[in-house]
Amino acid sequence: MNRETEVQLLRDALGLTQAGAHSMAASEVEQPVSDYTDPIRFNTELEVMARSLNVVAHASQVPEPGSFITREIVGRPVLITRGLDGTVRAFLNVCRHRGARVETRESGRCRAFVCPYHAWTYRTDGTLASVRQPEGFPSVDFGTAGLVPLPCVESAELIWVNPSGEGEQELPTSTVAVLAELEGLGCVNSIVQHSDSKVWRANWKLIADGGLESYHFKIAHRRSIAPLFPDNVSIQEFLGRNVRTVLPTSTMPELLNRPESDWRIRDYTHVVYALWPNATVLVQEGHYTLATIQPVAIDQTEISVATVVPRAQSEQDQAYWRANHDFTMKTLDEDFVIGEQIQAGMATGANTTFRFGLFEGALGRWHEMLREEVAGHLDLRRSTRSSPTATAPSHSFE
Repeated sequence: MNRETEVQLLRDALGLTQAGAHSMAASEVEQPVSDYTDPIRFNTELEVMARSLNVVAHASQVPEPGSFITREIVGRPVLITRGLDGTVRAFLNVCRHRGARVETRESGRCRAFVCPYHAWTYRTDGTLASVRQPEGFPSVDFGTAGLVPLPCVESAELIWVNPSGEGEQELPTSTVAVLAELEGLGCVNSIVQHSDSKVWRANWKLIADGGLESYHFKIAHRRSIAPLFPDNVSIQEFLGRNVRTVLPTSTMPELLNRPESDWRIRDYTHVVYALWPNATVLVQEGHYTLATIQPVAIDQTEISVATVVPRAQSEQDQAYWRANHDFTMKTLDEDFVIGEQIQAGMATGANTTFRFGLFEGALGRWHEMLREEVAGHLDLRRSTRSSPTATAPSHSFE
C-alpha cells in the first residue's frame, strides 16, 4: 500500500468514526437462498474455482529445498514442493502408473517421492526418476511420464495453485496490485506460527458472507472483539475480484492528536483483504491472519486459519502469538457456528431470499460478481462443446 492511499484511507476512516456514519450502497439486495442450496449451481462454482488460482499455503510452510505439503484443492489431490532449485511447484498427487496417491503425508521433507503402491519414484521437480523392474514397462517415456504439473505462483509469500490446470495461469493484474499492498504494509519476512483446520457444516458462501460486513460485530462478537471497534463502521473497495475492507478500531480518535506523518494504518485499523476465490488476509498491528476455505460438499466447508508473524521473535513473543491465535480462533468460531445455524435454517424453507442492507453493499456486489463468473463458465462450457478452439469470456470484475 502506498503512502498516499494509506493516509487517505485513515482520513476517511476517521471521518466515518467521528460521524458515527456507515458506508451505504444505493439499494438493498435480495439474495436467493437457492444460490446456496442448488447442487447444479454448487458444482458450477467448483468448476469456476478449479479454473482459478487458489491460495493454498504460506511460503514458510515449504521453507527449504525438498519441503512439501499435500492439499485437497476443490476436490483434487495436490502436492506442493519446493524443488532442490528453490522453486515452488505444484502437481496432481497422482502416480502416473496406476493412479495412487504418490505422497500420503501432510507435510515433510525429502529428495524424492516414492509411490506407496509400486514404488515408482519422482524427483521434487516432478520428473519420473525410476520405475521398479523397468523391463516390464518398455514403452514408458521418462520425459513425459512425470507428475502432472499445475500452474503455481509464489507471490507476497503466498502460494497459489490452479488445481485443474485450465483457465487462469497467472495472477490478474488487480491481484498483483493487492499483493503489492500487502508487501507495502510489511506482510513479508514472516512465518506461520500456529494453524488450525476444521470442516464446518455450512456452504462456502456463508463463510465468505461473514467476512464482507461488520454489521454483526457488536452482536455476534459481543464476548470477543466487539469492544475493539465502533459499531458497523468500515470502508470497502473492490480491487478487481478482491475486496479491501478497512475496519477502524476504537483507538481511531487518537489520530486527531498526531501529525499525518505519524499515521500508520496497522496501528489504528484492521485491514481485511478477501482474495478471490478462497482466501482472507486480516492485517493487524504486528501480524496477520491467513484464512483459506475449501468447499467439501454443498453444505460443508474446510476452513484453515494460520497466524503469520515476523520471523525474528523471542520466547515471550511466541507465548503472545499463541494467545493471539487462540483468541482469533475463538472469534472466528463465533462466525462459523452461526454459519452452521444458517445452513440448518435454510433447510426449513423459512426464507426464499436473504436481505442485504444498505451497509452490506459488498455482499450484494460479491454475489453479483460470482453470478457473472458462474454464467461465464456456463457460456464457456457451451462454447467449448460446439468449438474446440473456444476461449474463456472476459468479465468486468477482472
